[in-house]
Amino acid sequence: IAGSMSAELGVGFALRAVNERVQQAVARRPRDLPAIQPRLVAVSKTKPADMVIEAYGHGQRTFGENYVQELLEKASNPKILSSCPEIKWHFIGHLQKQNVNKLMAVPNLFIKHGLPPSG
Repeated sequence: IAGSMSAELGVGFALRAVNERVQQAVARRPRDLPAIQPRLVAVSKTKPADMVIEAYGHGQRTFGENYVQELLEKASNPKILSSCPEIKWHFIGHLQKQNVNKLMAVPNLFIKHGLPPSG
């Protein structure tokens, strides 16, 4: 949910615009590639819970955060938990060893992207 487009024109408009561009790219891909539907991960860092809930209301199910603490806070938010039962969280940041247990406690954690744990 990045960029000024979402703030000016609304989350629903921004999601539709991005999804249209994704589908246009899918239509142009070579036919010899596997027909796998891409997954749009809405990066919700620094965005309030209400914006996550709004995007969810427009059909977005997958959200990404790059700080463990912010991910844990959003994923544990009672409003998000009650309003977004099918939400899937992706951790897209650098994971430090001391945060592994915090990450494993995240409700609805779907996948972790990025580098292996460090320091």
